[in-house]
Amino acid sequence: MFTNKHVVVAMLVAPVLAILAWFAIDYFIAERPHAAKEGAAYTLVAKSNCRYDSGTCDLENSDFKLSIRPMSITANSVQLEMTSAFPLQSATLGLVNDGVAAAPSPMAATTGENLHWTTRIDVPSGETSTIRVAVTAEGSTWYAEVPTVFLYPGE
Repeated sequence: MFTNKHVVVAMLVAPVLAILAWFAIDYFIAERPHAAKEGAAYTLVAKSNCRYDSGTCDLENSDFKLSIRPMSITANSVQLEMTSAFPLQSATLGLVNDGVAAAPSPMAATTGENLHWTTRIDVPSGETSTIRVAVTAEGSTWYAEVPTVFLYPGE
C-alpha cells in the first residue's frame, strides 16, 4: 500500500489542504469587526477578574476597554473609580441589590481628558448584587452588568 507513490503523496498533501481549507472558510465567512456607529448601543464583556475578589473589574468590546476598581469602602458606601481607554462623554453606575435597582449614580470626571471617572454607591447587600454600567463615547453607548464580588479583594 505505501509503495504506491500516489498514495504517499496524497497522505502528505491531504492534511495541508485540510488546514488551508479551515483558514479559507474562516476568511470568507467570518464576521468582520466594524467601527461603532453613532447612536448605537454595544455590550461590554466582563473579564474573568470580575467574577472573583480581585479588586478590579475589566470590561471590553474589541478595543474599547473600561476598568472599575474600589477606591474606598465605608460602612455605608463604596467609592468606585473607572478608567477608560477612550475619552468618555458621560458615565453612570447603578447598583442592583436582590433584584431591586437603585437610582443610577452619575460619575464625575476627575481629569480633563475624561479618562478617569469616580462615583459613590451604596454598599452591596450580598453576593447576588450587581453593578450596571453605562458610558457614552463618541455618540455611542456602551453598557454591562457585572457582579460585585470584585469589590472585596482578599476576603
